[in-house]
Amino acid sequence: MSHAEHNLNPKQQREKQRALALAALTQVTVLIEDIAHEGKLEHARFTCCMDAFFDPTYLGDRSFYAGAMQSKRLLQGQDIPHAKAILTHSAALIALEKKLAKQPQALQHIEQSLQRIDKQIQYFNDPYHSNIIAAIAHLYGETVSQITPKLIIRGKPEHLTPSHKEKIRCLLFSGIRAAWIWRINGGNTFHLIFGRKKLIQALEKLQHSA
Repeated sequence: MSHAEHNLNPKQQREKQRALALAALTQVTVLIEDIAHEGKLEHARFTCCMDAFFDPTYLGDRSFYAGAMQSKRLLQGQDIPHAKAILTHSAALIALEKKLAKQPQALQHIEQSLQRIDKQIQYFNDPYHSNIIAAIAHLYGETVSQITPKLIIRGKPEHLTPSHKEKIRCLLFSGIRAAWIWRINGGNTFHLIFGRKKLIQALEKLQHSA
């Protein structure tokens, strides 16, 4: 945690965490759309999402510069590629996280499985090893994918390869974690509609600190 973070009062900390969560959600969904429609994936931004997923603090001082920039543009009503899909997927992840939070058995299974996956990471000494990606994707399929209505990712068939589908599931899982950060810091529809100005200001601060 940075010195600046220590100087924030509780209200400011929640505002910053909501902005970070929104930036992370947007970054996750942008990457998913890039994979599904263009078959491309920026490794640095993907690793940022995955590092955050494994970090107990999740967001910390992690940089979601790209997500912050795109979130701000969306809140300002500017057009960005895949805007409709990004908003739809983000809303769906927030809804899925709320449902998952009410399933203690699934949460326990996720916690225990992540502990096993963490041991695999230590074995391979690579958190982005194909076996790790496959394990996280499988865990997503066992848990979040079982919640209805399912979040359906549409794209070009030639880009939705088994390997790409696994990465998409990993990103969705990271998005679920971001949605949790959003919720526990008081994030709701009210903030997206009536608290838009404060969110935009908080996102701008994230961009400048990146």
